[in-house]
Amino acid sequence: MGLRKPSPKGPTIVTVCGRKLTDHGRTLGTITCSLLAMAYGTEARAQSETTLIQPAIPDGFDRGRNVSVLARPRPDYDPLGITVNSFNVFPRVDVGVGATNNVFLTNTNTTSDVFAFVNPSFSAKSDWSRHQVLLRGGAQLRRFVDQPRRNENAWNLGALGRLDASESLSITAEGQVARQFESPFSGEVQSNLAVLSSYLRTFGQLRTEYQFGQGRALLVVDRTAFDFNSIKAANGARLDQSARNRHIARVTGQGEYAFTPSLAVYGQLGYSRTTYTRTLSSGLANRGSDAARVIGGVNFDLAGLLRGTIGVGYVQRNYKSALYRDVGGVSVESKLEVFPTELTTVTVAVRRVLEDSSIGSSNAFFDNRASVRIDHELLRNLLLNVTGEIARQNYIDSPARTNTYRVIGGGRYMVSRNFGIETQASYGNQVGNGTGVGNRFSELRGQIGIVLQR
Repeated sequence: MGLRKPSPKGPTIVTVCGRKLTDHGRTLGTITCSLLAMAYGTEARAQSETTLIQPAIPDGFDRGRNVSVLARPRPDYDPLGITVNSFNVFPRVDVGVGATNNVFLTNTNTTSDVFAFVNPSFSAKSDWSRHQVLLRGGAQLRRFVDQPRRNENAWNLGALGRLDASESLSITAEGQVARQFESPFSGEVQSNLAVLSSYLRTFGQLRTEYQFGQGRALLVVDRTAFDFNSIKAANGARLDQSARNRHIARVTGQGEYAFTPSLAVYGQLGYSRTTYTRTLSSGLANRGSDAARVIGGVNFDLAGLLRGTIGVGYVQRNYKSALYRDVGGVSVESKLEVFPTELTTVTVAVRRVLEDSSIGSSNAFFDNRASVRIDHELLRNLLLNVTGEIARQNYIDSPARTNTYRVIGGGRYMVSRNFGIETQASYGNQVGNGTGVGNRFSELRGQIGIVLQR
């Protein structure tokens, strides 16, 4: 998204992360900014990893008319990085301690524990005048004092390259591989199992973008594969999760038209095929399927006010086995950033998607989520944030459902370019109704760490 009317005097100039870019470089600048922002809060990301498939086309509503609190340049505190040939490399490590009052997310005989974490990471980007290569990687290493079964060794590696074929045409290839730990709030499996579940995720994408006049067209092809590890029980037994292994291939096309430099409309059509590598443990056919989704809406960036995307559509999933009923319903992808002042950014997100289920006999569930996040710059070097989220999973052909409520607050104090302090506290509560959705639980968690970066 993010279209601009072409200027008769030459390419439009916009500002992304404090850097002036032409139309041709805006999309890359937004991606670069996002990668650098991801260097902050690695520990927070480790807590929210989920198997829910992310949108094929990332947000593109930034036209440089607003600057969020997190993206605002801070020349006295932003890391300078290390120049290696034609790349700028930004290394970082987070070290800290934390505690939880419910380490296994149970509703009886809850156990408290403390943990230590070390999260090394890096991002690197080329400084070429044309084309671009972005690299990133990291690890999230956590050790619990009394419950080693909850120890985590997560890691991720990713690369993105963009070829500027012409002033109007760009081709972007992206690849990622990661070992991740499942979020108990994802809804795909019982929370008491998800808290111990990890998996290998591989992802590849090829994206083509063509801009013409007041329009833009995108075509995206991607593939995501999940390979789940066994879960170790308290008695030493292992629960095999190989029946959850699958790969998802998608093709997505999107067209956009800008009525003004601030407002555009778009339409998106996507097709996906989900293939499981094994049958269910019972020997029955697994939940392989073909799905199609159409969605459309508006995209805008109003200076000094707000920016975002509002998209509503319909998704239909047809299963290869007659054991499962085909299902369809409304799908929503919306995100708004509101700027009440230059020092405060309010982000509102709403999402409704259809996902595979591993709970009971249900073949799928609708994941409904809404969140509000407030970022506030209390001081030039002190940023505060608070997030509230509600989620509900409705399981197809089953009365089962889960309701989740979460509140997360944190702060970042930047002492210098190379040193900072981050804190985070969170409370989560999940209530399941029906067979197989797991126990009701709540968790209070807090942590504090130091940030060393270059």
